[in-house]
Amino acid sequence: MKHDPLFEQAFEVMQRIEEAGGEAYIAGGAVRDHVSGRAVGDIDIASSLPPSKIQEIFEKVIPVGIEHGTVIVRHRSTSYEVTTFRTESGYEDYRHPDEVTFVSDIRTDLARRDFTMNAMAMDRHGRIIDPFDGRKAIKHKQIRAVGNPYDRFQEDPLRMMRAVRFSSQLCFEVTGTTKEALVKQASLLANISMERVAEETRKTFAGQGIKNALGLLDETGLFHQLPFLEDMGLQKNPPLSPLKSWPEIAVFLCLQDSSFSVSAFLKTWKRSNQEKRETDQLKEAMNLYTDADDVTSWLAYCLPESLYSSFDRVTEAAGMDRGIKERLLDRKHHLPICDRKDLEFESVDLIALHPDKRKGPWISETMKAVERRVVEGVLENDYEKIKEWVITWNPPGNI
Repeated sequence: MKHDPLFEQAFEVMQRIEEAGGEAYIAGGAVRDHVSGRAVGDIDIASSLPPSKIQEIFEKVIPVGIEHGTVIVRHRSTSYEVTTFRTESGYEDYRHPDEVTFVSDIRTDLARRDFTMNAMAMDRHGRIIDPFDGRKAIKHKQIRAVGNPYDRFQEDPLRMMRAVRFSSQLCFEVTGTTKEALVKQASLLANISMERVAEETRKTFAGQGIKNALGLLDETGLFHQLPFLEDMGLQKNPPLSPLKSWPEIAVFLCLQDSSFSVSAFLKTWKRSNQEKRETDQLKEAMNLYTDADDVTSWLAYCLPESLYSSFDRVTEAAGMDRGIKERLLDRKHHLPICDRKDLEFESVDLIALHPDKRKGPWISETMKAVERRVVEGVLENDYEKIKEWVITWNPPGNI
């Protein structure tokens, strides 16, 4: 199998570790993606050497999790997480092992991993170490736990959501005793922080196999651990395409149920203020779109361009329209103004027209009306013409 070009620099890191007397392998997701023919992302390296030795070998080392054997090595402007071979035992907090023991054998290290497809390693010559038949699982598109699935999920219940996420991202099926364990241990997910569950849930919605993943959540009872989502009937009416962010998910759910409380949903899932703002912007854009049943200049103007892709994904996922981003960009390209500050007529000009009128909401309301008419091409962005329109539209006695 041809090596991914991204591996070549990682091989250089591994070679230096070997020259220092250690063993080194690429491990985990990068090997899985390489074997399955998917694009490789971050590359993690497993090594027989302890963190102290890695720090001696390389000039730029960041001790991010040194107590658990993990450091980040910077090589050619790229970061590589290098972790010492280890075993783990005891998970009182359902996340961190109570005891980490460094070992010298890569196969022992791979035995602690979650799923067989993630329990493979590759040396710098491209040879695959696969003690748990990860390649077979990939060939048959199956998600199987390493060893006893009940133990794996007891150690870290988030692995159950990782199984769901992988079923969405890879379009694989959870099978056999691994699926049985999901059903019987679903309640353990309640021990995991909302933030960690939220990240796996977001990634689940972003996968091409979201329909199958939602079915899996329903079959296993994991839906019961996901606030709001279990009551939305998503297994029967899933998104028709991936949704990549929480604002996209929230607005999609709004389209499914008009009584859906966006604010309560985002608060429960502990989303950021930025995500709440983006949700409001997408929701308002959706209202403009449905009111006009079209992509209007005002919609393209009001919605930040950074959210065009998100809006496009929501409408496609809801089966409303496709290719909206291109239409938004075309509308934006032909807008007469890009921002209110581009108007030739300002608030001070409006106030000057009515020196005796008390300041109040009428100022922003009038300027908003001017802004929209200019954007829509009803009114030319010219001081005198806007002034004339304002006088006609809003004489002092009616303001």
